Amino acid sequence: MAKQLTAVMQETPELLVELYREPAVTAYNRLESRPRTHDFTRSLRAEVRDAMWLLTRQWQLGELTAEDAGSPIDARLVTRKLTVDRVKLGDGSPVPYDDTVPLEASIEREKVPFTHALCVQAAQFFLRMHSPTMRAKYLPRYLQKYAFGQNDEGKFRGQVDGLNLYLATRRTCFDGEQALRAIAAGTFIGNVPIDGGDLPVMQPIIDSFAGWLERLYLQPTAAAPAVWDNSRLCYPVQASAPAGSGSQMTLSAPRYEGGKLDWYSFEVEPRPAPLPITDPAHVAPEPAEEAMSFLPVTANFKGMPNARFWEMEERQVNFGALEAQTTDQLLLVFAELGLVYGNDWFVVPYKLPVNTLCEVLSLVVTDVFGERLQIRAADEGTDNNWQRWSLFNLSNRGGLGSYNRKFFLPSTLGATLESDALERIQFARDEMANMVWAVEEVIPDATGRGINGHDAADKTGVLPEKIVDSPAAIRYLLGTTVPKNWIPFLPVQRPGSSQDIVFQRAAMPKMGVPPRDVIKAKGVLLNEPTLPWFVNEEEIPYAGTIVTRSFQRARWYDGRTYVWIGRRRETGRGVGNSNLRFDQIEPTQQE
Repeated sequence: MAKQLTAVMQETPELLVELYREPAVTAYNRLESRPRTHDFTRSLRAEVRDAMWLLTRQWQLGELTAEDAGSPIDARLVTRKLTVDRVKLGDGSPVPYDDTVPLEASIEREKVPFTHALCVQAAQFFLRMHSPTMRAKYLPRYLQKYAFGQNDEGKFRGQVDGLNLYLATRRTCFDGEQALRAIAAGTFIGNVPIDGGDLPVMQPIIDSFAGWLERLYLQPTAAAPAVWDNSRLCYPVQASAPAGSGSQMTLSAPRYEGGKLDWYSFEVEPRPAPLPITDPAHVAPEPAEEAMSFLPVTANFKGMPNARFWEMEERQVNFGALEAQTTDQLLLVFAELGLVYGNDWFVVPYKLPVNTLCEVLSLVVTDVFGERLQIRAADEGTDNNWQRWSLFNLSNRGGLGSYNRKFFLPSTLGATLESDALERIQFARDEMANMVWAVEEVIPDATGRGINGHDAADKTGVLPEKIVDSPAAIRYLLGTTVPKNWIPFLPVQRPGSSQDIVFQRAAMPKMGVPPRDVIKAKGVLLNEPTLPWFVNEEEIPYAGTIVTRSFQRARWYDGRTYVWIGRRRETGRGVGNSNLRFDQIEPTQQE
């Protein structure tokens, strides 16, 4: 049988293929090329087969236009540097500038108030410094001498968490603020009293606890007082640098509103008053001129077209996704500079110390052809007076379009951590009542946080009584009232002027509460200024303004961490309507 089948297959080999058709699956683990040679030198040359075509395309695109621009190989730079060595914070006296503290922290820092939570925290920290034996011995004395008030619930009205904290700690903890004040006054040892045999052990603990708050928070000092200007709602600051021959160059930041301080916050005072330093140990730094040579380096940025043929381009930036409107000329200019003239930009590295004013006196560039070119300022010369434009230059205060060619590199913070608002006040104009309201949106709580000022406002005021059994359909209303967290500011003439208008802090009366009293603000911002308090009219525009207090935390370049309370001002949310009315006739409320 096998012999017969073999004979049939030899005569008709396609028979089995037609009778037994089965699918075949072919799989490959990998594909490998079979190069005809092991030498890739010619392939890597990227030889051009039609050079004339490429030359024609270059001619069509304007690449053969002569620019006579050789690549720079050397840059000679001459600069003059001034070092800022003194600052004047607010109305204080000029003091030497301490670069170990961030400039923003030096300006914004204010006194940290002792909330109930901070008093408890100070007491607990003081007790942890005691040994168990000393704690058991002296805690009853501390509780007796520096006890909290046992019936102060009225101080925490509207503060649910603050009241609960007070009730939980008024008998089990003592007031750490009173203890710190006694230590500062030198009466703590005698008031407790501290036994003579325990004094060698307790004295180091007391001395360490005396500086606890200063180590924890950065606060104003006698040499650096609080800076906030309550009439202008900003921080006024001045900095000065010796300019040689007994002269000074003074920079002014009259409207620093908190948050971020940089070179653009300062202006040059054209006729400054000298800022004298009374410290005899202070040595004023002299101006320094410096000449140096650099090797220019091609500027690189993400998404930049590469000049090398075989180099892959960076795809983290997609210039094709630019969405420019008809008014986005600046965006289109920067895109053109990066894409069309990207290989024409060179960087001359120059390290400038912080807290320095620097002016470029001369810049000479040598190219590959040996030609030297002096690079002048973009606006130099009388031909450019009509189109003056500058970048990173300081403006002259009071001179529109006038600026100074010195660049200021202040020693400021790059980033900070900011807490939730401890306090936030919205100054809003009320056009119907012709006045300004300071609305306490967030107020400080006894726990050291900020709480909703609308929810914490006292709502126990007396409501208008209903008329019972009266035939009258209307009644006369002397005036309405507003929520207790709305503090009024009335427009008055500035003292000593017959034209200028300012807003003076006022108060709303407590309606129907004998003896007659006024509604008081609950935060720091509205209670800090001494009365009479006037706010300039231009500081509260039609859109209003918002002032916020919050904790700031930052790490300085030497590794130290600073925590302080700062203020920040921003644009408001428009006008307000208090519905305050006087001399009204309204329908009676019948029962």
